[in-house]
Amino acid sequence: MDRRPISEMPELPQTEQKLTDTFTAPGIRVLIVDDNVINRKVARGFLKNYAFDLTEAENGPEAIELVRNIRYDIIFMDHMMPGMDGIEAAEIIRRDCGENGTTPVMVALTANAMEGMREHFLKCGFQDFISKPLDRKELNQLLLRWIPEKHRKQKELPEEARPLDPSEFKIDGLDINAAMEYFSGDEDSFVDLLELYCMDGKRKTALLHELVDSDILHYQIEVHGLKSASANIGAMEVSAMARAQENAAAQGDSAFITEQFPVLMAEYETLLANIEQFLEGRRQEDDGAEKLPGLPIQELAEQTEAALEELKHFRSRNCAERVEGMLLHELPEEVGKRLLQIREQLRLYEDDNAEDLLSQLLSILKKEEEVK
Repeated sequence: MDRRPISEMPELPQTEQKLTDTFTAPGIRVLIVDDNVINRKVARGFLKNYAFDLTEAENGPEAIELVRNIRYDIIFMDHMMPGMDGIEAAEIIRRDCGENGTTPVMVALTANAMEGMREHFLKCGFQDFISKPLDRKELNQLLLRWIPEKHRKQKELPEEARPLDPSEFKIDGLDINAAMEYFSGDEDSFVDLLELYCMDGKRKTALLHELVDSDILHYQIEVHGLKSASANIGAMEVSAMARAQENAAAQGDSAFITEQFPVLMAEYETLLANIEQFLEGRRQEDDGAEKLPGLPIQELAEQTEAALEELKHFRSRNCAERVEGMLLHELPEEVGKRLLQIREQLRLYEDDNAEDLLSQLLSILKKEEEVK
């Protein structure tokens, strides 16, 4: 890897850059660090097109432990996270993780691309930064700067990678055309993103109500995350309101926060309700599709145990595929309900919770198997 700071890197001719001028670089290890599950999913959606070996962390301490044991080529580090922020995490990685910490190219992810931030990040151990929401062309430009040509293989975007059809996503409060600027996946992936936004919203709404009068610094970080997560799905009004709240928190303007917080929450909660209504309509369409025949209790237990083993060995994607496979079948009501809960936790990257739920389901199924 070229370890020069971005200030010393030559500028690539803008005229040569096209959205389809992508490449793959198998074997390049990339770590994505961001406390917001929506932002991580969007970043993964962009980066998987390059065939990188991708890992995620949801906070600074988790990232530090990963870097102690694995040598990454590039680390994308969120600037603003609760607890330990990205700057502190980057400094610890550079200082305390040996060659694993000094080798990677460190890229700051920031939703605050203000004047002077570039120099600030360079002083704190970063070599580059990119604004959130991510832009496909800017990301491609950045990766061309830092991935040596010898590791790059030219690749055209696959034909099936078509943009979203705005007519399929008529949701009040969403600008799908704006979302298409930031989202690189297909229709099903965008539906998954909306589901994640709603699931995260259950946590976020309660937390914002709790923090607004008790912990202004943590509140600032949470509305900062809401700002970029909302922009990622095209919820530009909520994103703008969250930005205003973040700025007010940074300036200590409690009067503005108190006055405008109810307005933000009303808009946010209405948006969540509108998205949930849309998703429920999609679920009803899916429920109308013919299910596969039910599985014997013994086979359900075997599939559940296999999914649990996958998760215990940190193969969450394989676990999720097994859970999805079981959900294609006619299921007892309680089993179906529990599997949906497990799927939700896996989508939120709450693997520990999913593991507990799988263990509980396996125990129930084995007891039923014994009775029969």
